[in-house]
Amino acid sequence: MEKEDEFLFNYFTLIAQLCFEKAKDNVEKDKPPKSPATPWTTFLNVLQQLATAEKNYMDMGFLQNRQKSFLRKDNSLRAVYEYMKNDLRKIEDSCKNSNPRLQNYCQNIMQLLNARVSLMDLYEKIYNVTMTNKLMNYMDMLNIIENIIQTHYLGFTDITLTPMKAVFSLECEVLQQMFKAMFELQNLQFLPSLASIHGAHARLNAWESKMQREIWRLGIFKNSPLPALFQWLQKLKGGILSKFSLYFHDVLANQTPSHDMKHICSKLQCDFYQKMVNFQKKYEAACIVLLSDGRLSCEAANYENFPVIVSYPLKNPPQVDMMLKLISETSEFSSLKPVTKFRFEDHCTYCLTLVEPNIYFVVLFQSKKTEKDTWIGTFVNDFCTSLRFTKIFVSLKNHVK
Repeated sequence: MEKEDEFLFNYFTLIAQLCFEKAKDNVEKDKPPKSPATPWTTFLNVLQQLATAEKNYMDMGFLQNRQKSFLRKDNSLRAVYEYMKNDLRKIEDSCKNSNPRLQNYCQNIMQLLNARVSLMDLYEKIYNVTMTNKLMNYMDMLNIIENIIQTHYLGFTDITLTPMKAVFSLECEVLQQMFKAMFELQNLQFLPSLASIHGAHARLNAWESKMQREIWRLGIFKNSPLPALFQWLQKLKGGILSKFSLYFHDVLANQTPSHDMKHICSKLQCDFYQKMVNFQKKYEAACIVLLSDGRLSCEAANYENFPVIVSYPLKNPPQVDMMLKLISETSEFSSLKPVTKFRFEDHCTYCLTLVEPNIYFVVLFQSKKTEKDTWIGTFVNDFCTSLRFTKIFVSLKNHVK
């Protein structure tokens, strides 16, 4: 490996390991002292900017609000990547006939920057769809992710960028597996959704194993925490696993002793089933039901009482037909807000909410309730927004540091 190749490979290894300051220091050491500007020194300046930009990317700085600087109208992370691409283009033009190696470096790094911007576009789209208060089409997102993978499959393949290619691929595959899992859960597919959750988990572990993370002195040497983007991906995976435990609660409960099942679910990011139990007991609801209207392509063999997905305390409440009838007659689901309906005939109140296409959440009371009973709507709304991962998706822009 040539000296420049080795230098650049080591630089990108440090970036992939999240050792951003060390990468910048190594670049600074490679700069010749007080020398006139050359294509190589300009290239080194870009590498230092790239280390800072990559740190901001891993800190989820790509959607954060930023004040405009005095010198540049737009100093968003997306703009920073564009500025670097312009600088690399100029370096590439200046050394076309004199330094083909440097020209190749510039071309490969520009491909890396394009790939980064494409992922930022994806995260922004996820956030924007969530803010419209409409159901997300998981298959649309999955198609975008797979297009990103295909588009950049042959990009930045130079040996010097191998470490970055590896972590970029892992990030894409984690997203791919998680949106596959969300889509399969939406269609009540037990094994495919479980396989995709496991696929995301395995790739997150593989990615974490590549991270060294920088250390600094805080009384003692201590590892820095995992970067915000990685934590966000872990949180989304945890949310999907929690949702899986609810949608297939009966299937899992049939294979697991009840005390073990309760213990395992208590360790999840969100124990949805226990939330149902607690609410039903506290407010004496007749039953709480997650059901489908029957139009899903699901593994019906797993559901003795299909279209009921999970229900408490009764596994198959006698009011299911009435719930389906009310669902078919209700047109207010487009807002995703709970709809409260009282029937004089059976003196029952039904609080209905659309969780995702063809899947509904229903709380039944054998007494009159109205929308003034806000504690019902608050519970139902919080429960269903958690199942849609709304707070997780919104935190792409306003994550808590």
